[in-house]
Amino acid sequence: MKTTCRALLAALLLVPPTTSFAQDAYDIMVKVDEVTHRTFPSAVRFITFSTCRYNVQGGKLTCAEKPRIVKFESFAVHKPPPGRMDLDYKALDVIMEPISDKNTVMLSWGYAEDDKASDFWVYLPVLSKVKRIVSVPDGGETGAVFGSEMSAEDAEPQKVIDYTYKMLGEDTYRGRRVWKIEMIPTASRRKRSYYGRIVSYVDKERFIVLKQDLYDRSGRHYKQLSVLEVKQYGHIWLPKKAMMNNLIKRRVTTWDRARVSYNVEIDKEFLSQRSLTDFAYRERRMQYYRQFLDQEKGGTQ
Repeated sequence: MKTTCRALLAALLLVPPTTSFAQDAYDIMVKVDEVTHRTFPSAVRFITFSTCRYNVQGGKLTCAEKPRIVKFESFAVHKPPPGRMDLDYKALDVIMEPISDKNTVMLSWGYAEDDKASDFWVYLPVLSKVKRIVSVPDGGETGAVFGSEMSAEDAEPQKVIDYTYKMLGEDTYRGRRVWKIEMIPTASRRKRSYYGRIVSYVDKERFIVLKQDLYDRSGRHYKQLSVLEVKQYGHIWLPKKAMMNNLIKRRVTTWDRARVSYNVEIDKEFLSQRSLTDFAYRERRMQYYRQFLDQEKGGTQ
């Protein structure tokens, strides 16, 4: 009898704790949010987008046309309001190249409050006009960022509170051990999202998302985000280069944060609508923030 009890106890100890998977998935994504958005409350970045239609040859993507290259400077601040877990964020992105699009500006404001949609404005210098990008109530896709395959929704930080989570298991991606976590938009988020389901591949050691499969509301595998390179800043690893593949349109955008500096004190007024149209003011502030680029050093992988 004692032998049987010991055998039963040993068997129970070997059974994985499956009942905690839902909570585990949530806890993991909270940690991802902490690493990705809370480690550095502000950033100045020089980013390159390369976008093209593609063909698949020998299992590899190759551009079927000359890529469209867009280079822009990005300034962002993330801050949690008192008593809230999720973040308010503000970001200003200004195109440097190509010359035909130079000084096109996008201003983004995101909110920690539940049910409050993000705000996006774009200043088009050719028209000397500000255009507002709105979230479509029926979950239609928001506008593309600078003609890329990154939509405005893709560009905004994902809020933990906007999804429910389920652990799908473990896998390996680009030689890294990862958790596979399913993200389903809440009823509130679903009203403002083009996506009905997201599967995230989370690095088990560094707590960063290395890949996401994004499905539209009909269940179609619509896009895939793949991190191609990460860089270490202090003790934290963050994505440096990634690719957004539109599987339906067969268009791909590769983005590269070529230069980055974190923890820069960014003036609140600079991330306001004044910077959309006041060129002299915007340029003065940008000249000041540019000096911080490349001050953060680290290895890549």
